[in-house]
Amino acid sequence: MINTQQNSFTPDDHRYMTMARQLAARSLRNEEVPVGALIVSDEGSIIGRGYNQIEKKQSQLGHAEIQAIHQATKKINGWRLDVHTLYVTLEPCMMCLGACLLSRIKRIVYGAPSNLFGISSSIDLMPPVYRSHTIIFQGLQQDECGDMLKHFFSKIRSKKETAREQECAIHQHHERKLT
Repeated sequence: MINTQQNSFTPDDHRYMTMARQLAARSLRNEEVPVGALIVSDEGSIIGRGYNQIEKKQSQLGHAEIQAIHQATKKINGWRLDVHTLYVTLEPCMMCLGACLLSRIKRIVYGAPSNLFGISSSIDLMPPVYRSHTIIFQGLQQDECGDMLKHFFSKIRSKKETAREQECAIHQHHERKLT
């Protein structure tokens, strides 16, 4: 179930999302898509942290949410995270949502939407058993989370354009030599 009520965010929600954004900044420094994730117990203990490490690990299992879930389950020595909240800076993909649902995470709170890989459009297609125990809240610190992603992808596009321009210049230089 997706809850879009912006006023349902608490000061603690904001604090934890800010911490998730700090983790996303670690991804950014490592030239990874800047996504950070935290798993927090009902009592407020942080039991799992993750940030994107897909390029470093050369594996899709390097998603921030998967890293946080792995750390959290080791910490509690169990796989059920049914009294926990996942804070993540970007809307989870299908793989990460599946891991969250199978882990019985109580709440998922995310920042920026992901029009390409996000789960919002397909959550209603999942069997009710998967949707019965997890509530998804969207849009917490959406602008701040989104700005970090926009900056990253803008930088990537700029690098590609520079490389393309250099390649064209080299190609033109070789053509001149041949004529």
